Amino acid sequence: MGGNGMSVKRFNPDINVGLNVEEVTKRYESNLVNFDPSSKTKSFKQIILENIFTLFNIINIILSIAIILVGSYKNLAFMIIIILNTLISIIQEYRSKKTLDKLKIISEAKVKVRREGVDNKLNLNEIVLDDIIILETGNQVVVDTVIKSGEAEVDESFITGESETIYKKTGDMILSVCFIVSGNVIVQVEH
Repeated sequence: MGGNGMSVKRFNPDINVGLNVEEVTKRYESNLVNFDPSSKTKSFKQIILENIFTLFNIINIILSIAIILVGSYKNLAFMIIIILNTLISIIQEYRSKKTLDKLKIISEAKVKVRREGVDNKLNLNEIVLDDIIILETGNQVVVDTVIKSGEAEVDESFITGESETIYKKTGDMILSVCFIVSGNVIVQVEH
């Protein structure tokens, strides 16, 4: 979550109601909003330009011009390899881009957040400090939270490396990137 380094007034919303519009607005104004750190992929145009205008290709184009000026056209055969190499690089990078874009869509799961007594599915970058989140079996925890109600078994293997699930109850912290293996909990965003 972002922040401005100053001490932050914490809200303690009722778990059945959550934050109200005014509190959410204050969080946005204070930049206490979760943000998506994933980078954007390159456009097709960027991929083409970055693969064509390389130092290697520029040197070979200069050499090709020199060969043409001398009139030794049969020595231009190396340019076929240079062109094929550039095309292969463009195709490989474009395929990688498509795969990454598909994976990003899969990983953009919505989070069930309770605000003003209504449960809404929000994007990761719409969650604010002190939001009330409902986590159910199979959910990934997207921000550090404290359990306010319920119990769950949590897979913390991304953090600890241990394959054993951890039992969590009211008052316990659940860190982001963990998964809820079983149970349902209502949590409050901590960081």
